[in-house]
Amino acid sequence: MAYDGLKPFLEHLKEMGELHEIEVEVDPAWEVGAICREVFDRQGPAVVFKKVGSHRTPLVVGAFATLRRYALALGCPPSMPEVQARWERAYQAPIKPLVVSPLNAPCKQVKVHEIDLYRDPFPVPKWHVHDSNPYLGTLHAVITRDPETGWTNVGDYRNELRGKDILGQLCIPYRHIGIHWEKWRQRGKPMPIAIAIGVEPYLSLVSVSAVPAGIDEYDIAGALKGEPLQLTPAETSDLLVPANAEIIIEGEVPIDDFLPFEGPFGEFAGYMGDAIANCQYIKVQAITHQESPYFQATYEGRPPNESTTVRSIGRSLALHRHLVNAGITGIVNACVTPAGCAGFHAVVAIKKSYPGHVRDVICNVWGHPTLFCKHVFVVDENIDPWNPARVEWAIATNVRAGRDIEIVRGGKSIMVDPSSPRPRGGLRGAIESDLLGVDATRPVEAYEAIGAKFPLSTDPPPEMTEEVRRRWKTYGFKE
Repeated sequence: MAYDGLKPFLEHLKEMGELHEIEVEVDPAWEVGAICREVFDRQGPAVVFKKVGSHRTPLVVGAFATLRRYALALGCPPSMPEVQARWERAYQAPIKPLVVSPLNAPCKQVKVHEIDLYRDPFPVPKWHVHDSNPYLGTLHAVITRDPETGWTNVGDYRNELRGKDILGQLCIPYRHIGIHWEKWRQRGKPMPIAIAIGVEPYLSLVSVSAVPAGIDEYDIAGALKGEPLQLTPAETSDLLVPANAEIIIEGEVPIDDFLPFEGPFGEFAGYMGDAIANCQYIKVQAITHQESPYFQATYEGRPPNESTTVRSIGRSLALHRHLVNAGITGIVNACVTPAGCAGFHAVVAIKKSYPGHVRDVICNVWGHPTLFCKHVFVVDENIDPWNPARVEWAIATNVRAGRDIEIVRGGKSIMVDPSSPRPRGGLRGAIESDLLGVDATRPVEAYEAIGAKFPLSTDPPPEMTEEVRRRWKTYGFKE
């Protein structure tokens, strides 16, 4: 089942009992964020806020917060192997988008001539008590283009509401948007930008997934959908925007003018990020939207939440591909863990085949250009990296600290990592941190060195487990 926009997906979630609508008015200054925190902690349904303060544009949060809803978006069973297979096919066979006339684009149904981001269709809450201002939130598609190659990046970035037509926009150097901005700066021209809010689910999932530089997210999203995404020309630039988006904000990012400060904002690490000095911003020039649009955003903060779910799955697939493309043999599976803020911890399962194999894996994870996984755990192929209990068991029973733990001092992490202090004024790039690599594979070589064998597993042989699974219903269990 392919969805041609956000609304059809929400209708399906409602049919499946995965959507809750809040009819009472909620306070955007504190109540939206507090409700989201409680819903995510309870692993609750997606939520539609019908009345956010004086706004009457519905606010959608949590559409992809669980594996089940993530899988519903992709039209596959709710299992990681199924989701991973869908992503792998998308990377192998991307589908180019189709450009349609603005006359046939739902996102062009209403064109706003007087820009005022404080009015509908923008029910923008203050997500966290200590946020400096309301933020559009994340989980929208921020669209920029490389002026040299034409490569279009669709990323996921925060946007602080700073005025009727002003939005803060971080262009961090190592992020793809920062690479684009620097190229526009070198040309002496402001960077065209568009923000698509409430897009087809495939584009939402791709925008947070560490797609490698030079690859258009539109192409991968089309492959996840199974057909081309429909794009349409922007009003104020040569960017192409999602035709089925609920809302489009267009503008440009100056190259020689900055906000004195941006933030602070409640980050995905679960702590308040610092204010950032001399931050880029968007001068909004045009807004278009569907009739009766929905505004989609999500609550950041500590896990579990929607952000960690979508980033964990997409980034895990990106890490797996990174390791395979680096020529590392025996890669079975990888997980950039949700509880590790979908960025700081990675678990990689391998079929170990040569001395130094584990170290090769660890170093290549540390070397990923955008993920900054500072803690890497390598386990055997029989350990599911997505199963925290199995991973902890492998660490507890296989690791000898003096032999199996590698610490690299003075490595790198990202600016929202609270483990290291940042200088006042904030940072745009990496910060110094220590890196941890743990070999949690079976220490077979250590046993062989003394003429012993590693203990046999207590688990039933695989053929017995498969037979029990085949006979499961005969034991009176449900599937």
